Amino acid sequence: MNRYRNYMSRVTAPAELADKVLAGEKTRRPHSGLALGALAACCLVAAVGGWQLWQGRAPAEADPTAGVAATPAVTQPVQESGHTLTVADPWEGQMHSFPCVTTYEFPDCTGSQALAGDYAYPEGWFMERLSAQEIISVLGGTDEVPWVLNWTGFGLDGQVIYDGEGNPLRIDIVGQRGEETLRLALWPGREPFIDLIYADAAAQSANVTTYSLYYDRDGDGDKEYLYHAHCFDGTMGMEMEYTGPDQDMGPVLVSLAVGQQGNFTADCLTASDGQHMDLATGRLYGSGALTLGEAYQEELAAYLPDPAALPEDFTFESAHWRFDEMEDWLSVLWYRGYDTVSVKAALLLANHTDVQLDTDVLPDEITPQALEQRFGRYVDDDQGDTPGWRYESFTVHYVRNGEPTVAVTYNIKGLDPEQAAAFVNSCQGEWSLD
Repeated sequence: MNRYRNYMSRVTAPAELADKVLAGEKTRRPHSGLALGALAACCLVAAVGGWQLWQGRAPAEADPTAGVAATPAVTQPVQESGHTLTVADPWEGQMHSFPCVTTYEFPDCTGSQALAGDYAYPEGWFMERLSAQEIISVLGGTDEVPWVLNWTGFGLDGQVIYDGEGNPLRIDIVGQRGEETLRLALWPGREPFIDLIYADAAAQSANVTTYSLYYDRDGDGDKEYLYHAHCFDGTMGMEMEYTGPDQDMGPVLVSLAVGQQGNFTADCLTASDGQHMDLATGRLYGSGALTLGEAYQEELAAYLPDPAALPEDFTFESAHWRFDEMEDWLSVLWYRGYDTVSVKAALLLANHTDVQLDTDVLPDEITPQALEQRFGRYVDDDQGDTPGWRYESFTVHYVRNGEPTVAVTYNIKGLDPEQAAAFVNSCQGEWSLD
């Protein structure tokens, strides 16, 4: 629980994000007929079952229902649970007017060359799940998701990543309705970082880029449509995607989101003090530096050795923590001249418990003789190194509640076997840093 109460005191100033790297090429799966002409319409006209689209041609005759619209019927059941928020239909299926919306062309980039990118979050980043009200507020609503997005029936979940200073760095909102998926990524105050940049993507305006794909995205044997747009209006970077079987609905939903870009906001988000989250459903993710005192207040500190077991001339150098869906670890480093002692305690998740190495040992196997025979060697100064004991890195496994284990990895340079064994074995019990 200390992680949740104290993480704001741990974070450090953010580092620069990495430049996009790597290049790749998608397997060609040609598909034609997806393009929509870019036009400004006074309204979007809907019929039960889906939106009517303008596919590069004008209607043969005037539509008597122009200027009003009915919210599309949701063919998939509305999810009542399993999501932070399920979007209801505020119009209850009744006809209603619709504002002017620009629809965009989505060129088919299936099989075209693409530049793949990656980036790193800054030091001290952490993540929080969004509450239902926070999702609504980010989307520009007050007490409900803005109806103009036409997200009726989608179950929504969201998260926000804060930088090392507690400022919103990236906001992700994901919607699910049957086989349809929406993904909205917002980057307050900066251009969005795009994972894949397709050579054939179209610049629809000064700041809007679009493309579409048609391929088996999830490996189930059926192809899905993907419609993508990203843009930056000088205030908010945005990336919007639709994935699903409906080639008519996808372009409209993406276009509607782009049209609402100016209403999206991060002003409602502030870093948590660790108290407002329901920890049964939400987790804080992140990483950062710690003082020695903060490190030994962490939950995993129970598996760290007693720092008092080190010779007095060793000095604390640094400590770090990381916590996300894949990792939960805590590390501490001490030094004495060229000698170093580092310890990393990691909670092994269920899918990693079968990873065992030859250098893994159990706590009752740590003796001076075992360390010397299995891992240790003495180095003389005439061998081009400072004299002293060196040890191969080894990991001690602790059973936790009979299930996943905590693995504590040691890298020791400068302790003799008796000192090293005493240091490793000192993790039994509690101690004070005073």
